[in-house]
Formats: sequence, C-alpha cells, structure tokens
Amino acid sequence: MATKPHHTDTTTNMATDLLSLVREVYPSLSKSDKKIAQFLLDSPSQFASASVKEVSAITDVSEATVVRFGRNVGCEGFKDLKILLSQHLAIVQAFKDSEEGNRPRPSGSYLDNVYHAAARELEFTAQKLPLEAMEKAAQAISKANRVFIYGTGGSSAILATEVQNRLFRLNINCTAYIDSYLQRMSAATMNENDVALFVSSTGRPASLLDSAELADYYGATTVAITDSNSPLARNIDVCLNVELSQSGVAHNQPNPMRFSQLLVIDCLVHRIAMLLGDKAESTLKRVRASVASMHGIVPQQPIGD
Repeated sequence: MATKPHHTDTTTNMATDLLSLVREVYPSLSKSDKKIAQFLLDSPSQFASASVKEVSAITDVSEATVVRFGRNVGCEGFKDLKILLSQHLAIVQAFKDSEEGNRPRPSGSYLDNVYHAAARELEFTAQKLPLEAMEKAAQAISKANRVFIYGTGGSSAILATEVQNRLFRLNINCTAYIDSYLQRMSAATMNENDVALFVSSTGRPASLLDSAELADYYGATTVAITDSNSPLARNIDVCLNVELSQSGVAHNQPNPMRFSQLLVIDCLVHRIAMLLGDKAESTLKRVRASVASMHGIVPQQPIGD
C-alpha cells in the first residue's frame, strides 16, 4: 500500500502525475484493485466521471473495494482520487493545447506570440458574430428596467464589472454581481421587465446556472456571452456565442479568449447606444463633462470613456 500523502505540495505532485503513481503501485495491488487500476489507466476520462456504482459494475468488483481503492493508491479516498484525476487530466490537456503555442514564431518574440493569438481570436469571433442574437440582446437590454450582470472567477467576473462600466454610462440601471450568494438572491428579485446578462468562459459554474434558472422562473430575459455548447447556453433566451478554445496558446500565456468576449461586449454596448439614440448621447456628454474638471479636455478622448 502506498504511503498516504500530506495535502500540501505532495498532493499537487500527485495531481500532475497521478497515472504514473498508479502504475508504480500496480504490482503491489490486490487482484481486485488491479482491475480498478487497469480501468483507470485505460480510460482515465471515463473513470473521472464515473460513480462508485458504475466503477463497480465495469470492473466487476464490490463497491466497498472501489471505495477502498482510493486509499490503497495513496489518496484519502475515492472522492479524493477522482478530484486528483480530474486535476491531472486538466493539466495534461492544458499542456497538450499549449504545444503549438510554445513553438516560436519566425520573430521568436513572446510579444509576437501574444499578438497573433489575440488577432486570431478576434478575427475568428468577428467572422462568426451572431448578429441576430446580438440584436435581440441589445433590444432587450435597451428596454429593461434593470440589468443584472453575472460573472464568477477569473476574467469572467472582471468582464461582468466591465459590462456594468459600459452600461451605466448609457443611464441603464445595472448592477454586476460576482458573489455566488448575491447572484442567487438578486436573480430571485427579477421580473419580466428585467434582463439577466451572464459572462462565462465555460458556461458551467453552478452559481450562474442556478441564477439563470431563477431569473428565467421569475420572467426575466436571460442573455449569456458564453460557449453555445455549454450548459448555461442551453438554458437561456439569447446566447452570444464565444467558443471556448485555447488551442495553440502556451499554458503560461493568458488566454486570448477574453479579447473575443470584450469584442462582443463592446459591439453589444455600441448597438444599445445606437438604439437609445439621443438619450444615450445626452448621458454620455454629461458623464464626459463630469470628469473634465479633473483632468481638463483631452484631445480625441472617446466620449464613451
């Protein structure tokens, strides 16, 4: 039996090379544990999503044996094993995706790599911008009494606040929520005159899915800037598709997907301003004038900033 690790750097190392660890302890495992280990090594993705009952049925061993297997390979238990396996698979995928991105371009410059990655993302998104969906979203937001904007974790939360930063300048009553509790609570206050706008790279966070369900239940129009193949996209009224992809991006390079998300946000806000017409123009001028005394008149400063 492998020595149970402490949950510090050792756990991180297990996540990065879990399959090697299982191969290492394989000869010392019992006959039943070897069946489970072989299933894990042959089909790690399937194993990561399987329940104790499913692993038991596939390997023809008892459920109790499956539960003990995690401890027998050095984890705290079966659940801990699955978490480490999922982390391992995520790390493997990240490095696989980054292989092309790690290849130096002709200039050999990291600046060149970042620039080209961003340019590719923007071009790809611009070619596939869902204009019909964009119009539906813009129309709904321009007529809404309230717009609640939701994002969680990493760049999505930051982008949610950026949407608020853009919309309030058009005198739209809007609030960004990045706390999971506030997301659910605010969604429960919505009605048919409101819009819930979600920003999510993966379209999978539970708090966003729950908030979308609540907002929809209470009659709000739901809009999402997310991957159209995600769980979130399947449960909202309007999806502004930004595909989840990091192919060709080095694992240590910021994902250029956020440039695509910003492009969609800027296009959406620009269209909303067009729909609001003089109302938006008047508000933008007032906003611009309010900060002029702080830094004076800056030539060519966009009125929207």
